Amino acid sequence: MLLALFAAACSNVADGNAATSPSNSSEVSMQDAQSVARQIGVTFPTSAKVEHADRIEGRDNAARVTLVMTRADWAGWRATLVPGNAPPFSADANFHLGPDEGDWTPDKVPGLATVQVPWREGNESLNLGYAPTNDDQVRVFLFWHQL
Repeated sequence: MLLALFAAACSNVADGNAATSPSNSSEVSMQDAQSVARQIGVTFPTSAKVEHADRIEGRDNAARVTLVMTRADWAGWRATLVPGNAPPFSADANFHLGPDEGDWTPDKVPGLATVQVPWREGNESLNLGYAPTNDDQVRVFLFWHQL
């Protein structure tokens, strides 16, 4: 069932009916990322540095953001996004982030663990993956899509 939902959300890209607005790390401005954040309905922690942000527009809109933030900010932000009854983060759920494409590269991150949570009364889905970096930071992959 979850795979079917993911496939439906990504079908816009597969059938050529989507317009992707990618940004790579050298082009991503905080203003662009904040625009994506508003669309998703989140506010990024103050320590967050944006590595990637893009939108996929089609029958069902989607957006992807890669952030690096302190572990403390991740713990606080995660608590506002993931309800207590959500399944645990797991590498088995990494497929919810979709395949690598351009600067969106969750498959290349060792130690990545992901969870999918219903968003906006279950009309949307929020997929969050995270992995520690070599310092006291965390890399977070956020993939949001309409259902």
